[in-house]
Amino acid sequence: MKPSKVELIYYSPTGTSKKVLEGVAKGLGVKDVEQIDLTPYEAATKSYSVSTGNLAVIAVPVYGGRVPIVAAQRLKTVKGNDTPAVIVTLYGNRAFEDALIELKDIATEQGFKPLAGAAFIGEHSFSTDATPIAVGRPDKEDLVKAETFGEKVKAKVEGMEKPVEVKVPGNKPYRERNPIPKSPETTPETCNLCGACAEVCPTNAITVTDKVETVKENCSACSACVKACPTGARVWKNEMVKKASLMLVTNYSKRRESEFFL
Repeated sequence: MKPSKVELIYYSPTGTSKKVLEGVAKGLGVKDVEQIDLTPYEAATKSYSVSTGNLAVIAVPVYGGRVPIVAAQRLKTVKGNDTPAVIVTLYGNRAFEDALIELKDIATEQGFKPLAGAAFIGEHSFSTDATPIAVGRPDKEDLVKAETFGEKVKAKVEGMEKPVEVKVPGNKPYRERNPIPKSPETTPETCNLCGACAEVCPTNAITVTDKVETVKENCSACSACVKACPTGARVWKNEMVKKASLMLVTNYSKRRESEFFL
């Protein structure tokens, strides 16, 4: 089986999932590569179909050991047609728990045939200078591994006539979701009203006029606005996030490495 095109399908508020997928695509060595970015707010109203002859590579971040709710919803807009697929999760150096098996189930329900999976590490969304958690990841070493994973997938795909289901770790029922903290806040003294926070928000929760306003109920806690703010005005003041960040930097600072399932 040799795919004619690779479809990179991702939800990636802070860019880590996208970066890893591009590394995987490089390893796959298929010239025709198309991207389906489910991150922008507008993606929620679109629909996509991926043909049988293509190979889908699907990636999402991990929030509390699960596929983010918004990502799960956006993936419902993408239909496979018995399309072979590779599933990838990005987690913040703690654990991916049930996210990979949940992603496999979602992909299967949408008409894909998952034949390989991987868990990579990305900078944690709560990482700051005070509580650094997997800073700068995926780094150069991670991207080399992403390319290597792509090469391994290529060898597997080309060596079989039809997709062979991959087994991935995880539990059913999935672990309960953590409460979603609401939400980063803006420090008026350092905010220049540039609108970068609103531009990257995947749920359209932020409006910038003569001040920054956030609909807290719409926040998914992805921290894209925090990472994108050029002046550092967008910050987490939520006590839940502060406690979680301290726990993570105390207990999960040791470098973890990617895992492949083929």
